[in-house]
Amino acid sequence: MHLIIDKARIGDFYGTYHEQGHIVVRDGVIETVGVGAAPDVPEARRVDAGGRLVTPGLVNAHSHLYSALARGMPLTDFSPGDFHSILEGLWWKLDRAHDNQSIFTSAVVGSLAHLRRGVTALFDHHASPNAVEGSLSLLRQGVEDVGLRAALCYEVTDRGTPAQRDAGIAENTRFAREVAESKQFAAHMGLHASFTLDDRSLEQAAAAAEPLGIAFHMHLAEGKDDPVHALQNHAMRTTQRLDRFGILCPGTLLAHGVHLSQEETELLAERGPTVVHNPRSNMNNAVGAPKVERMLARGILMALGTDGLGSGIITEAFCARLLAHHAEGNPATLGDGALLSMLRHNYALAERLFGLPLGRAAPGYAADLVIWNYDPPTPVDAQNVLAHLLFADLSEGLHPYTVLTQGNLVLWEGKVQRLDEQAALARGREVAQGLWARV
Repeated sequence: MHLIIDKARIGDFYGTYHEQGHIVVRDGVIETVGVGAAPDVPEARRVDAGGRLVTPGLVNAHSHLYSALARGMPLTDFSPGDFHSILEGLWWKLDRAHDNQSIFTSAVVGSLAHLRRGVTALFDHHASPNAVEGSLSLLRQGVEDVGLRAALCYEVTDRGTPAQRDAGIAENTRFAREVAESKQFAAHMGLHASFTLDDRSLEQAAAAAEPLGIAFHMHLAEGKDDPVHALQNHAMRTTQRLDRFGILCPGTLLAHGVHLSQEETELLAERGPTVVHNPRSNMNNAVGAPKVERMLARGILMALGTDGLGSGIITEAFCARLLAHHAEGNPATLGDGALLSMLRHNYALAERLFGLPLGRAAPGYAADLVIWNYDPPTPVDAQNVLAHLLFADLSEGLHPYTVLTQGNLVLWEGKVQRLDEQAALARGREVAQGLWARV
């Protein structure tokens, strides 16, 4: 299939910018990027960008699609005093209430929200202890119906029964085999957090992941539960405990990393996993602020995620800056270079999992592209593409006009292409009622 995006401003986070240009797409890959009017390509579909800014689609490195139906959910006697009471009073009740119907519907509704914020690939961390088997395939179907890419995993934990823990490990391995040859879907071995997993469970999960060649996706030192539990029960810090089981490997995603010692940051830098920063979630849960700039300076790989609190990665990037300014008392922290490094690493993670180049407006890269509904009021150049997106999101609210994934139009002039969006949202409201009744 041939498709041409014409009359476009073209930019990315690697220094590409063309004030007036075009992109030719063939079979899901960018064939050429050029200045001026597009060539005449017989039988190619032509998309008029109308002078709008075109960039590669965004990547969310840590999401929770299962939270998509929680918006507005009433909670009785919910007055949390700390992070653990938030988990017990909200999220651990919600995940136990999920069934197959609500899992699938959450995936559709959550994927639509990501699409509407220009996110074309996400790394999701799922939990539904009373509906484990086949849950990742239901998520896959919901994401596929919208047209996005996703790396999925199931959260293994000892909060429930040993049978539920074993089912979680089995679901991760089953799904990893299911998507082994896919360029649209990938798998991790999902783990909840160190403080809800005993040594035997970590050992079993690591043993199951090793022959499949999959890394891990889990929460790390989000609240104080992780370091306190590890010190009191294992006489070591959280990362040291995880390292005993080979979890701190390249490709592993460790969400948050708020409460880490200097020794732990040294270990993370040495082993090469990725710490995923989720600033809005950290602020909302009042867990503190990770030392992002210090970790970056030490060489720790860092990415950006939303932790299920929204889906806008550009918003998340701006909030990362604001949180760093506030926490450090320094308005110069987390400048464009630091934010760009995290956004670029999101692409690198996706490229590793999906097996094709992502994130550049350049020939040979995947045609996962966003035409933003944005007409810049000031000049754009190769150095300020990120600044334009950040402040457009802050000032006007940044939303895509058209989105391609794998070279296919999944949002066209503001309209979702693969399903009836109004019907899907109506279904979401209906299923949410039943889900809320079970919480």
